[in-house]
Amino acid sequence: MEPFGDQVDWGGHVVLVHDDEARRRSGLASWAMNGLERDAKVLYVEPPFEAPERSLLGILARRKVDVEAAVARGQLEVLTADSTPHDAAWLARVVDEALAAGWSAVHWSTEATSAWETMPPAAHTEAEMAVDALCRSMPVSALCQYPAGLPQAGLESVAALHGGGLVASQLRVTASPEGLALAGAIDASNQRVARAALLAAAATSAPGRRLVVDLSRLDFLDAEGSRAFLAGTTAHRLRHGTVCLKGVHGAVRRVLHLVGVDKAAGFSVETA
Repeated sequence: MEPFGDQVDWGGHVVLVHDDEARRRSGLASWAMNGLERDAKVLYVEPPFEAPERSLLGILARRKVDVEAAVARGQLEVLTADSTPHDAAWLARVVDEALAAGWSAVHWSTEATSAWETMPPAAHTEAEMAVDALCRSMPVSALCQYPAGLPQAGLESVAALHGGGLVASQLRVTASPEGLALAGAIDASNQRVARAALLAAAATSAPGRRLVVDLSRLDFLDAEGSRAFLAGTTAHRLRHGTVCLKGVHGAVRRVLHLVGVDKAAGFSVETA
């Protein structure tokens, strides 16, 4: 099961955590095509001399998108990652220009590895925070691409920096008023990402508060994946916080019971 397609709206500041190149290309194509369909200006920053098979134009062309027409009408633009600061201030100017030109919004993306080559880590983190604020106030969809092989602490930081949520192998994470919602599947392939998202959400919850995790759209969970709920909320529960797993149904409920998550201190389970 892929996390890309109709179930992903790609709105706001979203991070694509990819565990292989095929999934990165699939997610990037879905995001870009979503922007083109919504009459948004699509901007992509990629390294100079990018291989055709990794280039956004090449990826879209293989999916039968008429890239020449999109480029000619000014809707699709590929920029080179160089010394030019493609930061939040630059993006804000681009958004103003795109809206003035009649486009409905701006879709902007790049790989984190490209950004790391043009700015120090601290500056990149500041840029991510500024882009997140921009996405909350203007019609911008910013897709940041990170490798899934980051250390656990790195994945947690990445999850915390993206208010629009997270897309990974078979998993979609979005924020909710009381916590977050998980959709798709959680297993050994993505449990580190699910754990990072839970850690990031719990870190923003005050001691003693209830963290609500909506699982109504989670279709699959195995024993390895269920342990992400325990590990991802341990610190929160030690601070006397509670975790409510909401909308639990079918096989997901049975696995949580089998592993003992529903009996762990600080957890409550509400069935669908």
